[in-house]
Amino acid sequence: MLVRILGPVDVVSDGVVRPVRGSLRKALLAVLALRAGEIVSVDRLVDVVWGARPPTANTVQTHVSALRRMLGDRDAIVARSPGYVLNAATDLARAQRLIERAGQAPDPAACLREALALWRDKPLADVTGMPWLDEEAERLALLRLDAVEALNEAGLALGEHARLVPELEELCRLHPFREHLHRQLMLALYGVGRQADALGVYDRLRRALDEQLGVEPGPALRESHTALLRQDASVERPPAAVLTAEPNRFCTTCSGARIAYNATGRGSPLVIPPAWISALELGWEDPGLRAFCAPLVAGHRVIRYDMPGTGLSGPVLQPRSLDSEVEALRTVVDAVGAERVSLLGASMGAPVALAFAARHPDRVDRLVLYGGYADGAAIAPASARRAFVGLVRENWGLGTELLADVLMPDGDAAARARFVRMQRATASAEAAAGLLTTCYGFRVTELLDRVAAPTLVLHRREDRAIPYASGKELATRIRDARFVALEGRSHFPYVGDAPAVVNAIVDFLAGHAS
Repeated sequence: MLVRILGPVDVVSDGVVRPVRGSLRKALLAVLALRAGEIVSVDRLVDVVWGARPPTANTVQTHVSALRRMLGDRDAIVARSPGYVLNAATDLARAQRLIERAGQAPDPAACLREALALWRDKPLADVTGMPWLDEEAERLALLRLDAVEALNEAGLALGEHARLVPELEELCRLHPFREHLHRQLMLALYGVGRQADALGVYDRLRRALDEQLGVEPGPALRESHTALLRQDASVERPPAAVLTAEPNRFCTTCSGARIAYNATGRGSPLVIPPAWISALELGWEDPGLRAFCAPLVAGHRVIRYDMPGTGLSGPVLQPRSLDSEVEALRTVVDAVGAERVSLLGASMGAPVALAFAARHPDRVDRLVLYGGYADGAAIAPASARRAFVGLVRENWGLGTELLADVLMPDGDAAARARFVRMQRATASAEAAAGLLTTCYGFRVTELLDRVAAPTLVLHRREDRAIPYASGKELATRIRDARFVALEGRSHFPYVGDAPAVVNAIVDFLAGHAS
């Protein structure tokens, strides 16, 4: 049995399409399908389907009973206080799995094509006029467009520029302000030798954005335009390697803490200390994180690990401190057999990477700091820090939601939901509160002038978690550091305009490769 909402709402059972009778019943099934496997309260169902004109008593139960009969399985919709749960497969869930699987599949294009084939029409095509469902329909349409763009990227990587040009021209006509599609069209035109036409695409979009929206093209599009003008070799950068992580391995610190780590790719080692609660397996399910890592893996062996007390690593055996986190990093570097490494420290991983680079200058080739800081006490006033730690400790469910809002405000609903689930699945409230306290307690100000490795500092101007001034301080205090200011609000580098972040990192690492 399959409940379908990526088009008109219906059900497929034994290969036979069963239409759902009645607009209210269709809407009710659509709401349950959008939250399949989760409890949807009766109040929520009434609010979405009936709005300001609530039904009489037992109306929802009557419709649910009718849906069960139509589905032919009473257990397909289960009553669970304070509402109901749909226990049936949906085309949406299938599409999401295929899209996420594409990031790891040997043939990502095949997964994406299979996912896109599940869209039969406009999502929720026959339950319009209900505000929440209209918003969800728009979200599902954007999910499809994201998959189309990912499929285009796969085609560009395979050199299918000529095939893509007419398709992208039509997509750009349908979505006149979608910058990523215009960027892809520019690259496809450039790939078939039509540089002037590629530059014309940028000029037309720039004028349209200015005249109709009063904004300039984003940094990723501007960078691609500049690269085309210069006929930059980076435009022809080879496709990233397939992201297949090695099996998870374990090492033990001198104090006895057991640490899980793994590696992806080949080349010079690039170690990424955890930025926050980490989970090697659950985290790697995030297509945004995999897409961010792909250009890094193309030239490096990328090593990630879970800090003690999170993910697959063992429990914390001593109070967390900067010293214990540096010890964990050193243990992982030793375990992978690397004499020298590059480090990518983001968020709370930045002071850890800084301290390691200052204390072990002979073991660090290059240092990249994103969204970092030197003094955790300067992140927020003491009262705000105490309140945040207290909230996380007392209400971890609300805390995970709030952290998603703060750390990835530009993330889509699916990405934020994955992050919330990952936090809850891999760390307790007490562990998270302790980690947050540790984050605020880090101070490496006195170590900054001891960093000898070539250093790149990146920070988003409107970062909601770590003040922009913290990144500027790092660049000012570290000798010969290069500073790149980025647009955006999200604290995690793989959310928002991730290409601008990763391109700066790749270019910096390549520039210092000698």
